Amino acid sequence: MRETEHTPAAENVSSPLLPGGNLISASLDRQVMIWSDRGGASRHIGDRWAVRCSNALGESIGSRWPVPLDEPFELIHVIRLDDVPEVSREANRHHLENPDFLLIGTRPSAERPLLQAADAKFAADRIKPSQVSAEVVRNLLAVEDGVTRALVDETLLELGQPTPEIVRGVFISPRSALTDYLLRRVTSGRNATVDAREVVTVPAEPGTMFAGLAPSRIIGNLARIDALPVTPRDNLISAIYYFRLACGCFYLWNEGNKPLLGATTSTEPEPGLVAAEVTSRAVAASSAYGLVDAWAADVQPQVQARQSIAEVASLPVRMGEIRQKLERAGAVGEPRAVRRVRRDLELAFQSRLIEFTGVIAADDPRPLTQILDDVASASRSLGGEMTRLLDDLIASRVWDE
Repeated sequence: MRETEHTPAAENVSSPLLPGGNLISASLDRQVMIWSDRGGASRHIGDRWAVRCSNALGESIGSRWPVPLDEPFELIHVIRLDDVPEVSREANRHHLENPDFLLIGTRPSAERPLLQAADAKFAADRIKPSQVSAEVVRNLLAVEDGVTRALVDETLLELGQPTPEIVRGVFISPRSALTDYLLRRVTSGRNATVDAREVVTVPAEPGTMFAGLAPSRIIGNLARIDALPVTPRDNLISAIYYFRLACGCFYLWNEGNKPLLGATTSTEPEPGLVAAEVTSRAVAASSAYGLVDAWAADVQPQVQARQSIAEVASLPVRMGEIRQKLERAGAVGEPRAVRRVRRDLELAFQSRLIEFTGVIAADDPRPLTQILDDVASASRSLGGEMTRLLDDLIASRVWDE
């Protein structure tokens, strides 16, 4: 591991097939981000980077580890916090930040062990220095009977170490031209917010970074369309770009196939179905980006149809009526009452509406105008039933349950 330094520009391949003309611009392209994040890309990237950092820290035990503006120490133990849900809940409850890791180390010149916060940060321009400050660690340890404090105390006891000295923390980012580019946004100029010495870089291992995730199954399909002189197996920026496009494909497949009206699930489609669609579309695609862009245009009518149907498939009881009846029932001071009654009423309405209309598939052959008329008619016919259910819910004081 090492503190951030310049990496070869050759990693950032240029091509007219890429939005923005090169891999860095393509991986940060706004439209690519929109498609991919609707398919969970940023969440997957963050989760996988945290795993990579955990492994890299484990590999670094026994070696020298940097401290910004201070002497390095020998890393002897790593406490992973990001996979302990109680830690983040505790931090939120006390309005505190919390890092992903706490590192314990020793120096020959120090009588006490050193305790340092470290945070996995794939996108280096998202660094917030306070998250790994010595102050934030002290605040977490100051919580009486706190989870973080207990983890640290137990670990120090096992290691036979006394109370530690808390030092300035670091962020862990991938060793890549992408990190160099993003860091320049926050470390240079009059408005710089980050000291580059706060960032440690580790190899990213792009070939295995997304292994096991469904979208990874079509990364190769998309990369072969562009046939760049680098591959996602050995080039991190390429892996990120094509993984983002792959997540976008999964999102668009769902958009094109989920019902226009009816119960939907959040499960991912079978990778084989998405791969088959990509293979079919690749025949006429000039680039991987062009494939996804054309796909997005193709599903837009279905997206708009769902929105139009949702507008007419609305609860036939006005919010004002709900509030008035709750007030007459003496529930005006119950903050949960409106939310609970509205939710239960909405769930009942949607269920009954689908009983009337049936599930309306994405490929329903009827003209949209006819579908809208049918749904609106069914919605209006449920008005009296929903009003009676509203009275029943209020009479039973459902929000007290």
